Amino acid sequence: MLNITHILAVLDHQVTDDPALSRALWLAKSLKAELTLLTNAWDPLGDEGSHVKAEMRDNIRYKFTERAERWLEEAAEELRESGQTVQTEVLWHKHLHEAALEVLNQQDVDLVVKSVRTAGLIDRLFTHNDWNLLRHCPAPVLMVKNAEAWSNNRFIAAIDATCDDEGHTRLNDNLLAFAELFADHLNTDLHLFNAYPEINLTFAMVPEVSIPDELISDLREQHEKGAQRWASKYNVPEDHVHVGEGNTEDLLASLVTETGTDLVMLGSVGRKGISAALIGNTAEAVLNRVPCDVLVIKPQDGVSPDVD
Repeated sequence: MLNITHILAVLDHQVTDDPALSRALWLAKSLKAELTLLTNAWDPLGDEGSHVKAEMRDNIRYKFTERAERWLEEAAEELRESGQTVQTEVLWHKHLHEAALEVLNQQDVDLVVKSVRTAGLIDRLFTHNDWNLLRHCPAPVLMVKNAEAWSNNRFIAAIDATCDDEGHTRLNDNLLAFAELFADHLNTDLHLFNAYPEINLTFAMVPEVSIPDELISDLREQHEKGAQRWASKYNVPEDHVHVGEGNTEDLLASLVTETGTDLVMLGSVGRKGISAALIGNTAEAVLNRVPCDVLVIKPQDGVSPDVD
């Protein structure tokens, strides 16, 4: 049975009041789960490839690690005083996602929580650590966009309702099972979303071909029926099913604003090469557009890596 017993909060010790910490604590309390706080420590002079003497290198490494450990323990102590079981981990890695993946390879983790930094006009919202963590993490990843509490407990699970191959079917099951778990434990108002491409744009590429009158209605009916089948399987009310024509990120952004949604849940099929980059682009597009947190489901034991 799906359950969440261990949450890993991936924290940047250079960020003041990392919103992932408050979100991870609230979830751990609500789900009665253990909580591990993780950060990295690194400096080029303390790395193995450094040209400084070994004694100096070890001292630099110790000092940087100690500082990060002290920062984590201060946060953990406050949480422990509230009765929460908290462990801390500081690993020597240049990149935060590398530290997270090491822990994930050594421990059973059911949910990873990480914040998404605020972007300026020039900065990109989606960072190197974010993209790599989403691509390689064997557990679901919750990307936290702000420290505000989920005020409505309204979630949207976005699926591909018409793909019936084994990989996508398993992915939809994983995603909706996770959404159902949240709905049960957090008293969530769960909605289901499905988008399909705009036919007019497709046919605009070949203007000499006219659009059959019944094509648009048939396509929409196909997606509506598919979405309703998944909704019925996971007890989503019929009036909570949303099917739209257009870009996923645009439609989701509008729906999130309209419904006051706190969390969007997405599925991501594991891929390699160019198709893996497309997965990153889709997640990045949604993260950039929606104003709420985003949970990406890509458990490696539940998704075929070879799905097209």
